Amino acid sequence: MPSAPLLGTVFFVNELVRKSSLTRSLRIPLTNIYAKGGYCAHVKLGEHQHPVNLVLDTGSSTLVVHNGSYQPHEDTALKPTPYEQDVCYGMGGWYGPVVNTRVSFHGLGLSIHLDDVHVAVTAKEESQSFAQADGILGLAYDGLNTAYDLTSFLQTREVSPEVTYPYTLNQTDASVRDYRKWLHDFPKQTLTPYFTQLEAQGVVANQFALLTHRSSIFQTNSHCPIRKLQASKANHGLLVLGKPHIHADLYKAPIHTAKVLHDKYYNVNVKAVQIDGQPKRSAPALKDSEVKGYCTNGIVDSGASMVMFPPSLYKQLMNDFANHNPQFTNLLAPFMTFDGTEKGIDANKVNLHEWPNIYLYIEGENTEADNNSNDDIEGKHKGHNKGRDIRLCIPPEHYWQIHAPEPEMVSFKILSTPNWPNQSILGLPLLNNYYTIFDRENGDKGVIQFATKTSLSDALHLESSGIFHSQTKQNKNKE
Repeated sequence: MPSAPLLGTVFFVNELVRKSSLTRSLRIPLTNIYAKGGYCAHVKLGEHQHPVNLVLDTGSSTLVVHNGSYQPHEDTALKPTPYEQDVCYGMGGWYGPVVNTRVSFHGLGLSIHLDDVHVAVTAKEESQSFAQADGILGLAYDGLNTAYDLTSFLQTREVSPEVTYPYTLNQTDASVRDYRKWLHDFPKQTLTPYFTQLEAQGVVANQFALLTHRSSIFQTNSHCPIRKLQASKANHGLLVLGKPHIHADLYKAPIHTAKVLHDKYYNVNVKAVQIDGQPKRSAPALKDSEVKGYCTNGIVDSGASMVMFPPSLYKQLMNDFANHNPQFTNLLAPFMTFDGTEKGIDANKVNLHEWPNIYLYIEGENTEADNNSNDDIEGKHKGHNKGRDIRLCIPPEHYWQIHAPEPEMVSFKILSTPNWPNQSILGLPLLNNYYTIFDRENGDKGVIQFATKTSLSDALHLESSGIFHSQTKQNKNKE
């Protein structure tokens, strides 16, 4: 696919946006080298503009940062609160006090700043919570950003003023799970997430998009320094904050629109999964006991570096791979159990041309945008009849990751685990194939658009790489 002259387009688009009295649109470079394939944005916190790399996660809503990375004691914009938060992810978890402070994004040609953003500072975190990133920026809905008001506890401890920072930073004796049980006895308070605050204050529209390439770090050689990993185009991407549809150089038709069914996660209805050439396999519905916690049988989750299927569906798909080619069974055997550690086999054993596409059938939103034209797609979501199913594709080059987790190895990114609920986690291997637009303005609960992505230009890659290389040098100088 031909590359567009992106860098010129960036400044042209930004000039148009500057003239707009409504909202701005910002392209933010991403890299996957700090979070084991998860994509991080370069963010600055506080009055002192301390640089941190935060994982972008559509499967959570909290902005959390490692205490040592942020250095809140140096932040003159910091405002303590009586709130405490905790989150347990699929891998890892943490707890800590909530403060309000400034958050800044510096994109390609444009910057945005927002004061009084809710930021959780970790008092304690489990080892795999952030990998080598500094924290997580949750991009899901308000309902997942729960805090607990510790005013009564602080009064019993005679803490004055009655705020959690810095007092609870020293409350580190309990495990994350035990502290969670204690914390949840206090009054709940839903905090407005960062992206919702941006939209509410008119900084950006209630839409964002992700353009990514991989779900694992592209490893050029063993023990590769960060600077060299940054040089690979495959390890970069883009976050577009606000009005992602106007960046027409990043995508083209066809565009498929999935219906968001619940505003907790980006919940979708997965109808079926199919190995190309094999029968469709129906995705199981949630059990009655799972509905309250999970809402629907699928979520679109940028914080997941794999696609996770329920055990029953996964078993059917592995049998279908074997029916496609009996030799696949031995190649897939090392990946049949998932312990949270990325595994790999000799890359020479996997010929991607022999592997079939995986198709996902998802309930669609009935719009005119599901066609072969990308004209005016921003305005075509006013009808909300139940849509026909859409078919999305995960090609072999995305569910197999070459040069991962080590050079000359290949990693399989379609996984399951025992006792997993009947919910499919649609992570980066799916998103990597698309320019994925999370449009929270349209539809009852919003829609997710999967547009065919175009190639990033060398000019954009060089500027993106330069932003992260500059920060790496700053951090090294501080050490």
